[in-house]
Amino acid sequence: MMLRTCVEGLDRVLETDPPPASVLLVTGGEGTLKSSLVLAMMSRYLEFSGGHGLYTSLEQTRESHVRNMESIGIRCHEHLHIFDYRDMRVEWREQSLDMFRVTRDILDTYLEKYRDLMIFAIDSLNALYTLSPKADLRRNIYDFLTELKDRGLTSILILETDGGAGNSGEKFLSDGIIEVGVIESTEGVKRYLQIRKMRGARHQMEKHHLVVKPGGLEVLGPIYG
Repeated sequence: MMLRTCVEGLDRVLETDPPPASVLLVTGGEGTLKSSLVLAMMSRYLEFSGGHGLYTSLEQTRESHVRNMESIGIRCHEHLHIFDYRDMRVEWREQSLDMFRVTRDILDTYLEKYRDLMIFAIDSLNALYTLSPKADLRRNIYDFLTELKDRGLTSILILETDGGAGNSGEKFLSDGIIEVGVIESTEGVKRYLQIRKMRGARHQMEKHHLVVKPGGLEVLGPIYG
């Protein structure tokens, strides 16, 4: 199963698949379907691969994500595990935790339980940064992304870019950047998907129209052209 066929029409933009163990960023402002896009990609990937996946959420509960998926026609695959950290929230109030270490421990627990864990996601890096010590943040993200690659997983990290967020080296260190956003024109408001970079894969550079259809998300042709 190829990642580029996990959303209808994504292969219009991503012509070849990124190499195994790539670390991909999905970036964009608030309300641009970042989480929905990642969950859709993961669920479809697992549907055809037969493996397991882990989506870690620091901002929303599992139930909230599942409701959002259902509302736009995305089926949550039974092998997609959504971990929402809520059992640890009391601890966050009492002490400062190393959230990079905590996330590593969570991932390793799932890797030990599911030997065929193939794909991993964090929602979001912004929250991870907020809950982590500010000292050595750049070094922490460098070490963290390196360790994700060493584990052999395809990893997708969500980064909200409203207000210029994201300056800890994650864009430089990642293998690919998929940007989603909104364009306003005389024709109305359109969502778009654009691949800003993708190491080891061929891709289009144009912004492509991203729409919600009854069966989920679909990438259509270039917005300009």
